[in-house]
Amino acid sequence: MTYDGRGLRFGSVAEQYDLFRPSPPPEVSTILGDLGGLKVLEVGTGKWTRLLLELGADVTVVEPDDDMRAVLVRRSPQMHALKGAAEALPVDDATFDAVLVSSAWHWFEQPAATNEMARVLRDNSQLFILWNGFSGEVPWVVSLLALRERPNDPGKRPRGWAAEFGVGSEFVVESDVELDWTWTRTIDEVISGFGTYSGVIIRGDEEREEMESEVRRRLEARAVNGIVEVPMTVRGTIARRRARA
Repeated sequence: MTYDGRGLRFGSVAEQYDLFRPSPPPEVSTILGDLGGLKVLEVGTGKWTRLLLELGADVTVVEPDDDMRAVLVRRSPQMHALKGAAEALPVDDATFDAVLVSSAWHWFEQPAATNEMARVLRDNSQLFILWNGFSGEVPWVVSLLALRERPNDPGKRPRGWAAEFGVGSEFVVESDVELDWTWTRTIDEVISGFGTYSGVIIRGDEEREEMESEVRRRLEARAVNGIVEVPMTVRGTIARRRARA
């Protein structure tokens, strides 16, 4: 995970990230299925860890940033946290029943990350590549999201809503999924969440304050008694690891 270091800047806002990034809605359990007793590897910040634990999974999280990992260990002591990267997972071959990546796939170097996930999954196990974020179908939300990035920023990491695997991949796509939900938050909470995105983290204080003021102005026009109903979507791809020869 490199990309000019932007993918490793989240530790500077680790507490804020854990508190204010949107957690997955409970309804997403319909996508994940029955995880009771399964060994699940989450690759990334561990933002889905609490839900995975609630669903009965035995959870291991691989996260490269020490500060992000420290917050995760403190908030979710039941899981196992390991330092490592998606391109070199510090776990044994064929040891997991599922791997989950949420809102992090675009930071990984390919095909190294895909190959690693194929290595650590048991035959016929599932890979969940999911994005949990603001709706891309609602005009006012799309306009708001544009404020997270500088115009024409060469360091912007492209985000997608689905994963693709090349010819000869160890994975076969089972389905693309989509779940709409509503995030109910105060204006301050939404603004704090905005501050955890890479395009905002890399800005100077003055530029960040200008952005936050504009976000506040737009949210105030939408809020009712200081509360905003933000349209959100969980989207992504579910793939199955092919059986080894």
